[in-house]
Amino acid sequence: MLTSTNKLESHKIVIIAGEESGDQHAAIVIKQLQARHPQIHITGIGGIHMQNAGAQLLCSLAQYGITGLSGVLRHMPIIRNAFRAIQAHLTATKPDLLILVDYPGFNLRLAKWAKKNLKIKILYYISPQIWAWKAQRMKTIRACVDHMAVILPFEKILYERAKVPVSFVNHPLVDQVAAYLQAPLSRLTLGLPAQHPLLCILPGSRIHEIKHHMPVLLTTITRLQKQIPKLHVTIPLAKTIPKHVLYNYLRHTKVPYTIIDGQAMATMACSDAIIVASGTASLECALLGKPMCIIYKVSTLTSMVAAKVIRVRYLGLCNLLQNKMIVPELIQYDCNPQELTRVAYNLLTNHTIRHNIAANLQQLRISLSAQQADCSLYTIIERELRLDLAATVRESSPAAVSTP
Repeated sequence: MLTSTNKLESHKIVIIAGEESGDQHAAIVIKQLQARHPQIHITGIGGIHMQNAGAQLLCSLAQYGITGLSGVLRHMPIIRNAFRAIQAHLTATKPDLLILVDYPGFNLRLAKWAKKNLKIKILYYISPQIWAWKAQRMKTIRACVDHMAVILPFEKILYERAKVPVSFVNHPLVDQVAAYLQAPLSRLTLGLPAQHPLLCILPGSRIHEIKHHMPVLLTTITRLQKQIPKLHVTIPLAKTIPKHVLYNYLRHTKVPYTIIDGQAMATMACSDAIIVASGTASLECALLGKPMCIIYKVSTLTSMVAAKVIRVRYLGLCNLLQNKMIVPELIQYDCNPQELTRVAYNLLTNHTIRHNIAANLQQLRISLSAQQADCSLYTIIERELRLDLAATVRESSPAAVSTP
């Protein structure tokens, strides 16, 4: 008889991560699994991070950065081919566990198909934001997902009320941020001035975000420099944004600035204050405990549609999780140079505001940490696979064999 460890290592797992952050989070799990069970076979859809971690990819959806309706329509042939490829792969391999990472438009559709046609066990990691919009997705999740691994504490309550098996695992960004809190890189290492007030701006990782945010940010930093003459601005460049796009906006500014390729976390960690577009980067800033302001602007039409479907009071996750405005948000019409200059000046100079933000963000970091989690994602995966093992042992035991 195979030992439990050997049986676990013979299992097949398929992981689906259709965008950059999900690809990164999935890669961490893959490394953990393969460190203890090197023979476990992991395939799926993801990106360069999953591939480097050891997964065999059918295709790399994450590289396209597909978001929004227009992005989906523009990449529809790629998405359709990826869906057909994973259908064929699941049918051929019949994995022991299908792990879906965020990316709900694709993954929930796949969950319905896989559960109906193949009865595959499904673990969903990083919940769709059903608390913000598309609450009807809960019906699909209840019917098709065997276990939810959520990264926000209040999500556990929502799924428990809906009778969906759920565990709160610590937010993956908490562990990633910890290294920068313990040993931040120096400004000199990053090529930044050591003594000047340093404002980090993260205008977004998509072209349309750059288009809407950079004009406001440029006027803001120009006004700020008049109030803080030694101000220096740094912009970590997202991999999805060509450098020339930023230079086109910055070429006429007289404010000293530095564009840094990648290293966003390190740059944020050594900055005095941060202006950040709403999204994953805003939570990274919050977990670093930095004085910060969240901004977001979209087209008027998109704003009108969003106002009808979004059901949350705050856009920033740090504010949403604490259910109060612990960092300022300037959204849509409030995101203007006059208001943003006022807020940024206070973030850089007002010691009381800076202290209060840091204290509130420290409490946020604790609430998302492993100390507050039910268990790790790795533990859930191992448990789900060992449950399969127990079923296999029962089915193969003499008592389970019927006699004529």
